[in-house]
Amino acid sequence: MAGPPTFIELTREEQALELRSYLRSIGATLQEKGSDNIEEDMKEIISKCDACLKTDLSDADIESFLCSIVSVIIGIGTLEAESNLVTAFSQKLSKYEEERFSNTILKTLWLLHGTVDPKLPARFQLYSDIIDVAKRNKQLLLVYGGIDSLNKSLLSISHSKKQKQSLLRQLHSALIENGHSELAAEVMIELLRNYTADDGKQAKDDAKRCIISAIADPKTFLFEPLLSLAPVISLQNSPLHELLVIFVSGNLTNYLDFYKGHKDLIKSLALDHQANIHKMKLLTVMSLAEDSSIITFETIQQQVQISAEQVEPFLLELFGTKFVRGRMDQAAKKVNISSTMYRTFSKQRWQMLRNSFFSWRSCLSVIEEGMKTVVSNTQTSI
Repeated sequence: MAGPPTFIELTREEQALELRSYLRSIGATLQEKGSDNIEEDMKEIISKCDACLKTDLSDADIESFLCSIVSVIIGIGTLEAESNLVTAFSQKLSKYEEERFSNTILKTLWLLHGTVDPKLPARFQLYSDIIDVAKRNKQLLLVYGGIDSLNKSLLSISHSKKQKQSLLRQLHSALIENGHSELAAEVMIELLRNYTADDGKQAKDDAKRCIISAIADPKTFLFEPLLSLAPVISLQNSPLHELLVIFVSGNLTNYLDFYKGHKDLIKSLALDHQANIHKMKLLTVMSLAEDSSIITFETIQQQVQISAEQVEPFLLELFGTKFVRGRMDQAAKKVNISSTMYRTFSKQRWQMLRNSFFSWRSCLSVIEEGMKTVVSNTQTSI
């Protein structure tokens, strides 16, 4: 059996004939000659292209054959014709779930994505298929470089609002499944930003999903940005919004009081009550660190309801989050805070930051004038 076709100075029709011949040689049921219409011919070839995945061909031969199909598809006919073939090809490959070929399929589809015209309508569906394959491979980070990159490369191109929302929802779910919770949160916030007050139930459903994911994620400690999103605002006066506000700025006692009256809600949301308690303990001490540079062990014991023996291990875990930095003084039974992440950034804090910058600028001006004086005196003495 001959190897995969290699095209040298062949017309598109001749390339299609080579592909058809190769598929027949590995057992695909195809007529020797296809339609005189190249788009129809390639459509039939694509419908049988998975035959290469059902043989004992090497991965290199399979990849070479699939890339040959890509080379014929690119720039074929009208944008609509090319879109139809790209979609047919990506759908055919993405549905093939056998693990052995997943890397080859991902590489082929990613090559196609990077080669087609950025304005090609099918590129949106192609990327959706790529997400499905990358999720199964647990290789999402190979095809997702962050929301800014996605916005520039894909989401800024013409598409419907529903298409963008659907893709972001799919990407969020895939990132969660692959264990990339921080990136998933970034995607969900982008999704919620694309809703308006007129989007109704779907917006509220996604807002609920976002809040629940953020609370459940052990790496998420900053919740305030969620409060300004329109879909989250629409949940005001609901128990879930009340719970979010507690995670934004409340303390452990606030959460425990809430839980007493909403045990069924926590259970229905599939949230882990003990995990919530643990996170609220960390958030509570973060708030203490905002207000004071020195916190006694006794205060920590009281605020997070732990024993004296648990204070030091707890502080070590807190420092491990990097959101609070400090040094324990075991002899004095206190902790000296050097820096902390603010859970909320009020107008007063912005004013303090502004004043600090002005003070810093004034100090630099004094130093600059001092240096000018030194340089002037030096030149005079010379």
